Amino acid sequence: MALALPLALVLSGCGSEPEPEPTPTPTPTAVGPRTLVAAGFDDQEIGPKIVGPQGPEVSAIFTSDAGDIAEIISYVACPPVEGLDLSEEDVPEGEDLADFASECRPDMWPEGTVYTYVHRVTPTQTAQSPVTVFRTARPATGFANTIGFDREQAEAALGEGYSIGTQIDNGMLVWRIEKGDGWDAGEEITFFWQSELPPEGPAEAYEIETTAGRAEATGPFPPAEMPEESGDEAAQD
Repeated sequence: MALALPLALVLSGCGSEPEPEPTPTPTPTAVGPRTLVAAGFDDQEIGPKIVGPQGPEVSAIFTSDAGDIAEIISYVACPPVEGLDLSEEDVPEGEDLADFASECRPDMWPEGTVYTYVHRVTPTQTAQSPVTVFRTARPATGFANTIGFDREQAEAALGEGYSIGTQIDNGMLVWRIEKGDGWDAGEEITFFWQSELPPEGPAEAYEIETTAGRAEATGPFPPAEMPEESGDEAAQD
């Protein structure tokens, strides 16, 4: 037997629209390694070095439980000073314009300046297994899409027909020795990359890999995040 429903309920049922389906929540997609084209260090035009709290260069040792693996000497350079349009009026009081030819001062360069991060890596005599990878241990903030190494040094260390692959993997930069005679003790290879940010200071931000494991060391590195735009800059965009 049919039951009589209240008129208001019947009318509300007839006039109602189906509820919209919920909007699906986007799922973050993991970004895999992307191959980069390596540039030659000798082809780069770089200017004076930034002088940080440890001086113009930062030295460190990659060390594991088995002992020292490699030495790393790092520095960061500004572009050539010819690209900086300065007059005596722009120089802080008590300083000389000529000083900027021998020392990089990031505060004198405009936003968007490209800084070159340089790392000279040399395996030690006590290394028990060859170095196969050099990389940043954190995302390279402000990466300016330039990465490379000294090709002449690489051939001297790894032999003719060597291959070093370069990648960006979730923001981290990777130099991988894919082919060669082995990277022996005392053979230096210079790696470099560029960022639109000057270093925040020395940080444990570099890593090497061997067949026995990994080790980290300190070197100059940009801040973890890009600086926020000022109100005036945001208004101009």
